[in-house]
Amino acid sequence: MHLSLDDLLAVRDGHAAPDAAAHAASCPECGAQLARLSAVRAQLAALPEERPARDLWPAIVAGAAARRLRRRMAWAGWAAAGLAAAFTLAIGVRGAVEAVAEAKLARETQQLVSESHRLERALRSSEGRGRVMSGRTAGAVAQLEDRIAFIDARLSRSEGGRVPSVEVVGLWQERVRLLDALVNVESSGTTYVGL
Repeated sequence: MHLSLDDLLAVRDGHAAPDAAAHAASCPECGAQLARLSAVRAQLAALPEERPARDLWPAIVAGAAARRLRRRMAWAGWAAAGLAAAFTLAIGVRGAVEAVAEAKLARETQQLVSESHRLERALRSSEGRGRVMSGRTAGAVAQLEDRIAFIDARLSRSEGGRVPSVEVVGLWQERVRLLDALVNVESSGTTYVGL
């Protein structure tokens, strides 16, 4: 039985068991294999050392760094685009909510203005009756008219805004309420008690 390749290499390198070294020395076939392995080793050791014309490692490192930078820049670009999209969406949603609120205020204001005009027409139609009122009723009418004049002054100061505000809607609501009370006092002769 002949030595395996591992046993022959161990004999060649001086690490073999004593019986394997003795077999290689006594067996002509194993000895020839051992001689060939030693010759290959010598031939490999005699080969000239080859080096590349230039060192490629710095170029490899620089390429990897450039790829990392491109990935970071791409990620930063996507993150910035996402942030811009979220910001734009938030502004759009806020704008839509504000537009709906403004439209609601405008509709409510228009309804209140229409009701105010209706009550003013009703008031003008009751003024021509020429009836006599008590001092208490006349005092209530004067107070109502004064409060309406005060609200009208505040409304004229707030007309500069392009969109009615909550405050303007409140003023119109108060004006309609006061006009309604004035119409009731004028038509029935009863005193307004909501002052």
